Amino acid sequence: MRVQGEIAGLTRAASGHWYFSLRDSSASVKAVMFRGKTSLLDWQPKEGDQVEVTAVVTLYEPRGDFQLRIESISRSGQGALFEAFLARKQKLLQAGLLDPERKRPIPTTINAIGLVTSLGAAALRDVVVTLTQLAPRIRIVLYPSLVQGTEAAAMLCQQIRRADQNPALDALLLVRGGGSLEDLWAFNDEELAHAIAGCQHVVIAGIGHETDVTIADLIADIRAATPTAAAQSVARRDQQAVQLLTEFGMRAAAIMRRRWTAAQQRLDLLSQAVKSPRETLALRQLRLEGLTRHLRLSMKGRLQVANARLDRIRAELSALDPTAILGRGYAMVLDTEARLVTDARAVGLGQALTVQLAKGLLDVRVHRAHGEDPAG
Repeated sequence: MRVQGEIAGLTRAASGHWYFSLRDSSASVKAVMFRGKTSLLDWQPKEGDQVEVTAVVTLYEPRGDFQLRIESISRSGQGALFEAFLARKQKLLQAGLLDPERKRPIPTTINAIGLVTSLGAAALRDVVVTLTQLAPRIRIVLYPSLVQGTEAAAMLCQQIRRADQNPALDALLLVRGGGSLEDLWAFNDEELAHAIAGCQHVVIAGIGHETDVTIADLIADIRAATPTAAAQSVARRDQQAVQLLTEFGMRAAAIMRRRWTAAQQRLDLLSQAVKSPRETLALRQLRLEGLTRHLRLSMKGRLQVANARLDRIRAELSALDPTAILGRGYAMVLDTEARLVTDARAVGLGQALTVQLAKGLLDVRVHRAHGEDPAG
């Protein structure tokens, strides 16, 4: 049988058994939950909690007391939510939306990502800080949304679809910090599941903690354990692309060196094979010297071109690093949508800003704004 009520008189015995009463406005019944069941719980009930229990009616014969032997216990409403979660998951499974074959990998090259989360969420800071440190060249486009409450699911759908329409993006991140099943319920919305499944862009979900699983996690192309892990997965792919580019340059240089060595060896063999009268030998020697100079100049030119290309690639990568200048005392100012602020006239009094330093972030609020160039 299932019973709902408020926990009263909770006692945790040294044996591991729990003794308490379940009560409502008109009645109370004694209950016991033995150690074998209490050890399976991942949360700790407390006095005054509203709970739902599955129980067996028993009689404590020494005193003739009627009591409930608790088999399972959950926060009030959680059982129904979990059943709804399982039913929705099964429906989407039958529709084919959970098939592993429809999952797509992170793109090889990522220049910009769309970030769907709350402006006030710690998840936003986690993603921005992680990408700034590990892959600073990646541009973040923020699509703010509610992540909890009755209006959150509809807003998440709207922002996911809006971000998916941006052709400049390479992937979408859907993130939120941890919470209870009720807190994360917006991410179990069926319409949101279809919005994610219909995205042209790869969707990476980092919702809650590692133990939290939502419908959005299951539908997304990639499920990360946390928001930070979602950002790290994007950064790793970017680092792999940079590494491949570097390795390509090194292989090109090695090929040129091998060709140079082979050409020298052929010249040596030709020189050794020349056996003719003095005039013929002198003419061929002149030709060989000309060929040597030509090959050397050609090989040198190719090596210079390859080295110049490598230097240009390194310079471009270095120039794209926005944090390099921070070490010299400069800072980057970001608005609430993670965009760079370059004009004081575009900032309102009292506006919240984030200042990125070489080490760490500062959350500030504008007290005064000077629109004119102080040097002029």
